[in-house]
Amino acid sequence: MIFILILNLIVAFSKIFYGCYTNVSSMIADGIHSLGDSSSNIVGIFAIYISSKPPDDTHPYGHEKFETLGSIFISLLLFSMSLKIITSSYNKLLNPILPNINIYNFIIMILTLIINLWISNYEFKKGKELQSEILISDSIHTKSDIYVSISVLISLFTIKIGFIVLDIVISFIISILIIKASLEILIPAMKVLCDGAMIDPIQIHDFVTEIDEVLHCSNIRTHGKENRIRVDLTILVDKHLTLEKTHILSHYIEDKVISEFNGVKEVIIHVEPCNND
Repeated sequence: MIFILILNLIVAFSKIFYGCYTNVSSMIADGIHSLGDSSSNIVGIFAIYISSKPPDDTHPYGHEKFETLGSIFISLLLFSMSLKIITSSYNKLLNPILPNINIYNFIIMILTLIINLWISNYEFKKGKELQSEILISDSIHTKSDIYVSISVLISLFTIKIGFIVLDIVISFIISILIIKASLEILIPAMKVLCDGAMIDPIQIHDFVTEIDEVLHCSNIRTHGKENRIRVDLTILVDKHLTLEKTHILSHYIEDKVISEFNGVKEVIIHVEPCNND
């Protein structure tokens, strides 16, 4: 993450500095977008550090949701930056200034495009490998930079041939892409914080009731995030089943559910006796 942070800072300030120097709105907007990447890296480092801490007396269920909070912060940061870009682009539309394009604009954009492509692929791969929500979120964020940089390159070509308005239009488009990226991060994160259902309860019901000793399964609830899902359920068993056998059955069901459904890490089973006399 530290190395990625350094790369993002280089990318961001290169585009902002040279965009300001040559008065290219779309390049400045792209640089601000990249600066958001740097901010998200800082948040990501902090969130991963906190979320990796084991459960304690004050957080008996662990600290995983700190990572989710970090993702939400990244999303809101992106949204805030998109509004700044829209405001700046609108002002330049009212008071247009001719950009001073040269070969270095193209070189900087192409180099930063290559760097962003590498960062996005690296973060996504590591995020899947480590099952890290923050890394996957940040890779989505960085991936949006790739499309943005391509649009800025197109803008540079059109400015060269005298079509200045497209530079401002591209800035507006960039802001829309940033808002889209923020929503792609915000919606899954909000689902985690609001304890949204992670697995269809019918799937769990059908799976558990296939076990011979289980007469009925109900009150099925799931929550958490994709790589750490918790399941609660109630099973009905023969009232003559001994405590020892019921205990063994509960552990058997827990292991079966964990192995059957990806991401499930914990299963809490409430057992009730069935009066079948």
